[in-house]
Amino acid sequence: MAYFAVSYQLNKDKDYKPLWDELERLDAHKVMRSFWFLDVDTDSAVDLRNHLVNFIDGDDAVAVVKIVTKPEHRMGYKGTNKWINDRF
Repeated sequence: MAYFAVSYQLNKDKDYKPLWDELERLDAHKVMRSFWFLDVDTDSAVDLRNHLVNFIDGDDAVAVVKIVTKPEHRMGYKGTNKWINDRF
């Protein structure tokens, strides 16, 4: 199991639902408006990015970063501390 941070910027039509549905299916935790933590079976940020681009339009941006140390935050959405503490 590997931990990742995912952020995105959807342009033009801003159809968030397909991406949100997939992040929720992957049991991701929404930290901020367009920033999520998730743990998945792949160890590759490239593989996760390539999967997530199937849920956004061609002009949209997505960033995937592997988390290797305990993340810190301020004012994340409810449950963020629990997500972090359950894993680190």
